[in-house]
Amino acid sequence: MVEKQAQLEQELASLTQFKTEAEREKKQEMINSFYMLSDDDKKDVIANIDTYSLDDIEAKLSIICVRNKVSFDTNEKKENDPLTYNINNDVNEDSIPAWIKAV
Repeated sequence: MVEKQAQLEQELASLTQFKTEAEREKKQEMINSFYMLSDDDKKDVIANIDTYSLDDIEAKLSIICVRNKVSFDTNEKKENDPLTYNINNDVNEDSIPAWIKAV
């Protein structure tokens, strides 16, 4: 019985370590997903990665994003944006595209 108990305790310790490492990896991925924050903004969460849950990390980093007024707008031009072209009176005739002249 004592030998079996020692074997089970060793197996439990091994599984607990594996679980801790897997959770730590998920937490690190969550921290890395907040790429828009500086390392200084994330230092508290990184320092307490083992004490915070995954939800706590997400909540704390989300709050920091809101406080820093982080913009998630990618500033990429959307495909459905209308094409606009402005012609001023002082523009050289040669610089106007042919398709504009045709219109």
